[in-house]
Amino acid sequence: MLIQLLTNKYPGMRLWLSQRLTAVVMAVYIVLLLVALLIIQPADYAAWHAFVSPIWFRLATLLFFMCLFMHAWLGVADVLKDYVFNKVLRAYLQMAVDVALMLYLFWIIYILWNV
Repeated sequence: MLIQLLTNKYPGMRLWLSQRLTAVVMAVYIVLLLVALLIIQPADYAAWHAFVSPIWFRLATLLFFMCLFMHAWLGVADVLKDYVFNKVLRAYLQMAVDVALMLYLFWIIYILWNV
């Protein structure tokens, strides 16, 4: 059943499912982050640095932000498709969002690997 929904017969289903899966990944990350913060409770700079330094935390945070940006990209594309009727303007706005999200992703990578 699910495989049939993901075929070319239903082109929007992949995007819909992608947005839902990214939301689940983000929710799991936030819950795990809150639990870790409740357990560890870093109080000073050294404790915070030790908390965010492990490679698994950096990779999980990068995955979170990649899911966030994909989720935002899909959502903005839908909103623009629904409310901006001029195709040229919609393309320029979508391109501006794409560039901004890519810049944010590079910025996050820079921040995470220069801790």
